[in-house]
Amino acid sequence: MNKKQLLILTAIHGDEGFSIPTIKSLSKKYKFDWIICNPNALKKNRRFIDTDLNRSAPGNLKSGSYEERLAYKIIDQTVLYKEVIDIHGSVSKTGIFIIVTNPSWENIEFAKKFDIDNVVLWPGLKDTGPLTQFIPNSLEIECGSKNDKKITGQLNKILDKFLNREFRKEKQNIFIVTDILASPVKVKMKDFVETKYKGKEFYPLLVDQYNGIKCYMMQKLNNV
Repeated sequence: MNKKQLLILTAIHGDEGFSIPTIKSLSKKYKFDWIICNPNALKKNRRFIDTDLNRSAPGNLKSGSYEERLAYKIIDQTVLYKEVIDIHGSVSKTGIFIIVTNPSWENIEFAKKFDIDNVVLWPGLKDTGPLTQFIPNSLEIECGSKNDKKITGQLNKILDKFLNREFRKEKQNIFIVTDILASPVKVKMKDFVETKYKGKEFYPLLVDQYNGIKCYMMQKLNNV
């Protein structure tokens, strides 16, 4: 089967439509396919309708959940492509970073092509999970904060360089998620800045974004 080169996924969460104007503009300059993954949730500006789409893969076509049916259809469509980029937005001020949910050699090499400093390996260890966990040669690009016009501008530049095949040459920072720090924690923390708390040294991720979670805890593999 002759595969197409690239598919870009947007608005997997209905409150993350920020990237759509950027992708629409780039699609006029470069040849690639893109889809709005969760149109019903997008119309209502809600994260999801029935269940979190990015926790519903590999999906089920016969499910009563709208998102589980969507997950199946999206993954089925991605087999037609050599590369898949899934774009997300965060309310945390993380900047732009890459998440690799299936840290295969192929996916890590894919991540190296982007002009993005931080790459997070976040292995999916459950039978259900993010879409990219079940899509070969794929990754997530996380943008925070999603409402910051500077971040949107940076995303445009990053994707423009990638689509123009101007691949990164500099070394990236490689992290791996190892644990969760539960709330409440009064200590101030900043994403990707080394922190020490109760004798543990780690790099925080998605600080104060989710209820009950202070942050995800990472180790920097470049230090090993």
